[in-house]
Amino acid sequence: MAFPLYYLLLPVALFGLVYVIFVLLDLYHLVSFADLHLCSFVVTFIFLAGVVYITFWAWTLAAPLNWQESLNIFNNVTFSAPTF
Repeated sequence: MAFPLYYLLLPVALFGLVYVIFVLLDLYHLVSFADLHLCSFVVTFIFLAGVVYITFWAWTLAAPLNWQESLNIFNNVTFSAPTF
């Protein structure tokens, strides 16, 4: 069984979408219900800077990969009884 490597990006994209939704909800609740002090701004800035930093390095490491390459799994696996 073989499939292209870019199929592995679909769960990553789904996770990223869910993560962005939660971050936007978190920022909305922070702005709506929290006191806007320097501390909350600094913590939010550090959090978003960390997200940008991790995203940048993930993109940098994933960019040189050939996503059209096929990934072979269960290539030599047979489910029949061995014959002697």
